[in-house]
Amino acid sequence: MRKYVVLPKTMANVQKLMIYGTTDGVFVFLYDTVKDAPCFADIFFETLEEAEEYCQEYGVKKEDWTFVPNPLDGCFHDLIESH
Repeated sequence: MRKYVVLPKTMANVQKLMIYGTTDGVFVFLYDTVKDAPCFADIFFETLEEAEEYCQEYGVKKEDWTFVPNPLDGCFHDLIESH
């Protein structure tokens, strides 16, 4: 499961967030651009709920998310398009 959100205003250099759920846990990728570019930081959480709570600190609501397909095997997890 992957979903991203573009923030209405930049907060602490963050313009976009992505949540990526894996079998081992959940990553939140932080971006300093709205383009489909690599993240500048990531944070690991044990659960989706913890990751979503963290994103709420940026003012993100459940209805703000856009879902995207999981990356293809061997592709970067933090990019929307498979590369």
